[in-house]
Amino acid sequence: MGKKLMILLLSAVLAWGLTACGSAGAQVEGNAPGGQAAADGKITITDVSGAQYTFDQPLKRVVVQWSCAGGPFMTMSALLGEEVWQYLAGIDDTPVINRADMWAQYTDAVPGLLEVPIIGSVEKEFNLEAVLASDAEAAIFPLELKAAASESIQPKLESAGIPVIYIDYHDETVENHVKSTEILGALFGKEERAREIIGFYREHISAVTDKVAEILKTRKRPEIYMEVGIGGPGDWGNTYNNSYMWGGIAYAAGAENIGEGVIENAAKIDPEYLLSANPVKIVFTGSYWPATPSSIRMGFEATEEKARELISAYLERPGWSELEAVKNGEVYAL
Repeated sequence: MGKKLMILLLSAVLAWGLTACGSAGAQVEGNAPGGQAAADGKITITDVSGAQYTFDQPLKRVVVQWSCAGGPFMTMSALLGEEVWQYLAGIDDTPVINRADMWAQYTDAVPGLLEVPIIGSVEKEFNLEAVLASDAEAAIFPLELKAAASESIQPKLESAGIPVIYIDYHDETVENHVKSTEILGALFGKEERAREIIGFYREHISAVTDKVAEILKTRKRPEIYMEVGIGGPGDWGNTYNNSYMWGGIAYAAGAENIGEGVIENAAKIDPEYLLSANPVKIVFTGSYWPATPSSIRMGFEATEEKARELISAYLERPGWSELEAVKNGEVYAL
C-alpha cells in the first residue's frame, strides 16, 4: 500500500466477570452494596438489576452465559482458579465460536472445563431441560440478556428454584464493574480475593484516568472510529458510543468516538457518515473467529504479518483512501 500501517498487537483479558440456594426471594433495592455475608453465615446480594437474593451458604454450582464476552466466567476464574470448572453446571457455546484461541488456552490449563456441559445461549438455543435437570443452584447472566431472559427462560428457571442473577461488565462504569465483582465474590465465598481484584482494577484504571484528565486540560480528544473486525471488509462490524464496551474504554483513554450520538451502545455505522466524520484515528478490534477467515485475527493465533494483510483489505473500502486516519497511518488493531 505504501502507507504506514500501525498495529497494536494486544491480548487483553479483563478478569471481571463474577448460591445451596436455600431461600431465594427477590425485591428491588436501589444501590445497595454488591453482597455480604451475615453473622449467621447467610449471604445476601443485590444484583445490578436491583433484585435481592439470600443464600444459606456459598454457591457450588451455577450456569453462566456470555462466558468470554461480558459474562461471569473470567471473574470466576480469577476468584476460583483452576477449580473454576467444578463450579460450572453449564456454560454457553460462545467461547468456541467467538474466543476459540482463548478457550483453547483455558482448556489446556484447566482440562476439566471440557467436561462442563454446553447449554447454548439465551439468544439462540438455550437447553432449558438440561439446566433444570442439573444441580445448578443459580444462573448468572449479563444484564444485557435481561430483556430476552425475563420474557422466556427466567420464569421457568426461577419456578424450578434457580434464581437468575445479573451482573454487568459491558456498561463501562467503575461502579458496575466493582459491584459485579463484589457480587461474585460474595456468592462463592471469595470476598477477600474479590477485594484484591477490585483493588488491582481501581489502581490501574486510576493510573490511566488521572493521566488522561491532566492531558485533556490542554489537548482536545481525538475523534476516532472503532469497528469490530468480525465479518471481513465487505461486512461492516459494530462500532460504539462513548460509554459502551470498547467505546467506553476508548473514551476513558481520552478519545471521542464518532459513534457518540448516532449509535446506541453497539451498531453498524452508516458508511457515508463515517466518510463525512473523517476520524483522525481508526481502531479495529479483533479476535479469533474461525468461521470468518477474512476477519481481523488477533490474540493467541495472531501474527503481525497476517494482521497487516487482513487490515489492509479493510482499508480498500470505497472512499477510505481519503480518510485522514488512513492517509496518516493512524490505523490500529487490538
